[in-house]
Amino acid sequence: MQQSVGMPENTGRKNMVYELLKNQVLNLELKPGEMLSENSLAAQMHAGRPLVRDALAQLTEEGYVVVYPQRGTEVSLLSQSRIRQAVQTHIILEQAAIREICKKGLSREQHRQLADILKLQQESGSRESIMDFIVREQDFYHLIMAFCGKELVWDLFRRMECDLRRVDYLRYTTFNYQESMSSPSSAENSLVEGKLLLDNLRRGETEAACLVCSNHFNTILWSADTLRGFYPQYFTE
Repeated sequence: MQQSVGMPENTGRKNMVYELLKNQVLNLELKPGEMLSENSLAAQMHAGRPLVRDALAQLTEEGYVVVYPQRGTEVSLLSQSRIRQAVQTHIILEQAAIREICKKGLSREQHRQLADILKLQQESGSRESIMDFIVREQDFYHLIMAFCGKELVWDLFRRMECDLRRVDYLRYTTFNYQESMSSPSSAENSLVEGKLLLDNLRRGETEAACLVCSNHFNTILWSADTLRGFYPQYFTE
């Protein structure tokens, strides 16, 4: 990792520790409810305890871990309430961006950028690359917000994503199969949604694009209800 001029010596290493721990939570290598030890993490990651402590503090702020007095640090459990609020927030603000784009029109360059992301997402649709698939999906919606100059809104989303992304990982790894040759997997369904959304944005079909958006995020909410039955140990009461 290249460091910019003036960057403190440990900043890059600190970010790497944070990103690694966050990814381990998102892909459930560190499972909901699992207790974390600064000493163990520092040894595993060949990093100093202060760096691990700083990373855990940031992850606590973003909801990935919880600190309990007299008990320790634990990977946060999935919360239906947080998932519902994040889905509702996404739908309202994403649809506002979609309406703005449809009103002013999607440029050829903007269309190309979104199409390129969908192509990359399709290439990472295997189970082994599921985290890449999820990242590309986030990039797609992030770009829609960026086209409207709503980067601060995306920063808000970033602080609400912990439970949504873990549900995404669970649903893609649990339901990413075909019951028959004619039935699409969860990943294929998401790709179809992305292509439909892009096509409707290109044609300026506001209501159709908004419907695709709401269906996409509501699917996460509905999946959470089903996944809770499969993985009750990952969810709060």
